[in-house]
Amino acid sequence: MKVALVVMPLAAVHRPSLAAGLLQAAVKARGIECQTKYFNVTLWKMLGAEAYRFFCHEAPMTALAGEWAFAQAFHGRREGAREAYAREVLDHPVWGMPHAPRGHVWALEEVAPAFLRVAFESCDWGQYDLVGFTSTFEQTMPSLCLARMIRERYPKVKLVVGGANFEAGMGRQYLEQYGFLDYVATGEADVSFPQLCEHLREGRGEVPPGFLYREGDAVRESPRRKEPGYANLDALPTPDYEDFFHLVRTSAPELAAGMWLPLEASRGCWWGEHSHCTFCGLNGEAMTFRRKSWRRVVDELEEVGRRHGATPVQYADNILAMDYFKDLLPHWAGQPVRTEKFFEIKSNLKRRQVRLLREAGITRVQAGVETLADGTLKVMRKGVSGAQNVALLRWCQESGVDSLWNVIYGFPREDVDDYARTLALLQKLGHLRPPDLCSPIRMDRFSPNHAGWREQGFTGIRPMPAYRHVFALPEATLHELAYYFDYEHPRFDEVLARGAQLQSFIHQWQERHRRRENGELAVRPHWQGGFVLVDSRFNLPPASERLAEATVSLLLACDAPVSREQALRTAAEATGASNTGALERELSRLLEWGIIASLGSLLVTLAMLPEGLRTERLARAH
Repeated sequence: MKVALVVMPLAAVHRPSLAAGLLQAAVKARGIECQTKYFNVTLWKMLGAEAYRFFCHEAPMTALAGEWAFAQAFHGRREGAREAYAREVLDHPVWGMPHAPRGHVWALEEVAPAFLRVAFESCDWGQYDLVGFTSTFEQTMPSLCLARMIRERYPKVKLVVGGANFEAGMGRQYLEQYGFLDYVATGEADVSFPQLCEHLREGRGEVPPGFLYREGDAVRESPRRKEPGYANLDALPTPDYEDFFHLVRTSAPELAAGMWLPLEASRGCWWGEHSHCTFCGLNGEAMTFRRKSWRRVVDELEEVGRRHGATPVQYADNILAMDYFKDLLPHWAGQPVRTEKFFEIKSNLKRRQVRLLREAGITRVQAGVETLADGTLKVMRKGVSGAQNVALLRWCQESGVDSLWNVIYGFPREDVDDYARTLALLQKLGHLRPPDLCSPIRMDRFSPNHAGWREQGFTGIRPMPAYRHVFALPEATLHELAYYFDYEHPRFDEVLARGAQLQSFIHQWQERHRRRENGELAVRPHWQGGFVLVDSRFNLPPASERLAEATVSLLLACDAPVSREQALRTAAEATGASNTGALERELSRLLEWGIIASLGSLLVTLAMLPEGLRTERLARAH
């Protein structure tokens, strides 16, 4: 028995595939020969690094540009196809693509057939009993192209596909429409895929739960177990990345710079179990939160380090388990050498928790921030306030944790007046890291917005127009296999106009930050003692001043979100003031200046506060 796992474009090239690494390790543990073929790296070399990076990191997902380019190889070039795609998809006013980078799309269309020939002829596919393809984001049409080529030349080789693009009901459409596929995994396959390999080796006809398969002309589904068929995460093997590292060593050494290794400590979302964020479709049918024991996470990271050296690690978790603040993170913080790590977090963390992230080597996070407007956060069901989001972003920057965040808008039940309030707040935050994205919400399958679109205030949904240009299938079928959906609601035109103002400022902010010219708003020690506030935010008049004790007390009082009354009470206690009148006037001045912000009923400091400011105050108090 011999198995090949295939990682097709347009998967990122600076990291191996977590899915393939897990499956390869599990299959080899059963005594079955298994290899992983990283053809994404092959296309990266043929197309060029700049163009390939565009598809991985810059091209709008809703345009399905990479899928479209390979669809031309799959279906055969049709007269007028490029013009129709440009007109109906790339020129779309909301979900389209600017003119400047479209040359990358046409270049990929040209190189795709040659790439497929190289991938197909790179080995004797007839030596394998089973070839598996994993597809997340834009890997589906490239996988279908190569799978069909293998079937035509080697009809006895079994072909299986899996990954996020085939989850749940989407998978059935692919098996029904593409007759050369033998199996489709519709969920987690950590247990079922190695079982399938064993059954084929032993000549057993039984197909494990979690797979769709063919029985004559009919599509069948293996009965699911009564209990959830989730893998025990502690029992999963350490991913096998040897084939990726061999490829990097022998053919693509330049990929070693900037590499991140994917691992996972948990699956599902503990917040989503309680309150599913309305825009999020990440977990599909596997929302149940499961985490590895902290010692298993430690052991796996150490094993990966022994195998591959001190390579930064990107944890694929949808959300960091809060229990890890009690055991895993303190353990990592106590190590003399700490591997650089990335996690996604929830934005309700405290300052001490953010500091612990940094001490544990977590230098980069997806901050879980999608808006700063309280009303929109309630529509999203995020369970945090705008003030908490601002505090988290500032604490991350103070602690040296790079925080990725976004601004999304366009919900039917938003308060449109929040757009002006959000813009006014963003204009005070120019000293922080800007959002990575500012965009109307995308409607994803499995999200509450999609599952209950009428209840959420949408008046119509349909697959994104790109699907019609990628898959030559009826509209009803596209509804079943699409992941991204276009939508309508009564105020969409209005929110697009208001959102354009946010986009304009954020673009300016991003450019300034890229050139390191966005300025600062920070409290710094003064050479004569005490502290000085320096304000050089790029969009506001520059200013600086020596800080009075009352000002310092107010800044510290609003370090974490707090009510106005509590802030004044805390500052009064710190300064020993019996009359809060002067503090009230100073607070009003700081609010007007934009040093402290008022978000709903809460105040939060915007200026960066050095650790020495707190330690001096604590020393004085004692």
